[in-house]
Amino acid sequence: MAKAKKAMRTGKGNVTEKARDKTAAVSGGRFPIFDAQSARAALLLRGHATTETERNKIIAKAAKFLPEMAKQAKAADKAKPKKG
Repeated sequence: MAKAKKAMRTGKGNVTEKARDKTAAVSGGRFPIFDAQSARAALLLRGHATTETERNKIIAKAAKFLPEMAKQAKAADKAKPKKG
């Protein structure tokens, strides 16, 4: 199993193109989530998503690996005033 996780990253630790295509939380290969490290990064960068729906998808997929952090992110997004 560790070998499969290893194939998701390059020698430098970057996400491979194959992993990005396979595990993206939203379209275009954006926000790949396949382990705790990638889930944490996606949650921290969820503000770069283009819509509220995309942010919710990112949080939902990250919750599999970091449920407590995802819960906090969802609460923070609810407390944030809506644009418009």
